Amino acid sequence: MKKIHFLLFLCFLIHCSGGEMNNLSEGDLYQSIPGRILNWKASGEDAVYDRKTLFDYMNGGAELYLAYDFKKVFVRRFSGPGENEIVLDIYDMDSSEEAFGIFSLDREDEESGIGQGSTYGFGLLRFWKGRYFVSINAFGDEQAAQPAILELGKVVAALIKQEGTLPALLGSLPAKNLKKEKISYFHSNISLNNRFFIASENILDLSSRTSCVFAEYVVDSENTAYLLLIQYENNASAQRAYKSFIGSYMPEAQDSGFAQMENGKWTMAKVEQNKVAVVFEAPDKEWAHAFQLEIKFNKR
Repeated sequence: MKKIHFLLFLCFLIHCSGGEMNNLSEGDLYQSIPGRILNWKASGEDAVYDRKTLFDYMNGGAELYLAYDFKKVFVRRFSGPGENEIVLDIYDMDSSEEAFGIFSLDREDEESGIGQGSTYGFGLLRFWKGRYFVSINAFGDEQAAQPAILELGKVVAALIKQEGTLPALLGSLPAKNLKKEKISYFHSNISLNNRFFIASENILDLSSRTSCVFAEYVVDSENTAYLLLIQYENNASAQRAYKSFIGSYMPEAQDSGFAQMENGKWTMAKVEQNKVAVVFEAPDKEWAHAFQLEIKFNKR
């Protein structure tokens, strides 16, 4: 019996060291963040905001987070030389797909090599890893804060042990001439209009139940085309959204799904099973037709 008990205990230790002991719990993640980064020290009390209190923390930006499966955000402030301040935000987005999504809406700055994807510019570091989206922002002297911001980002990324996966819908995108750094993943009309304004009304019936990918494609040295791919709950929902879009945005297309816009460019819309694809700013009808043939509608 003693030998059996010892073997069971040994298996327990191996199990812990192999995975679960290496993955910090949410509380441990926050508590493991150092109170000092270079010559910057944590100041004030840490704070946590959830879906009900997020508006208390941010003005005018909460809607974008709430359009995803946002759960909570942990906030810590660091004070540095003079009156400079760094604010660390760690957003728990519930899944890696949602973490990538909120990160993907704004990728104007250069990649910094932190986490699974990141940007840094003008005192703002943004990155995602696992189910977390992290923002570290400087208030005051951005250049003085840069070393501490990047160091803090590396520390937080290292504490998040588990990496995540990209949304499966990205696999449906044509690969040729795709600007990978310009792919966005989202659910709502507010997020779509943040990337490419279509209409104030929700003519594509986007909601928390829809998954959307918006991507940019190189046509030539001077022109860019755009692809919006939407996955609905079922075929009927996709058909209704397609008819709504055609009727509101390009009624002249009727059954063809093609229409030339006022700027001379072409728009194409197609529905297949539970997906709707819309191509914007195509140089001509032939290009749009050839392009839509490359969309992997059946990819899951």
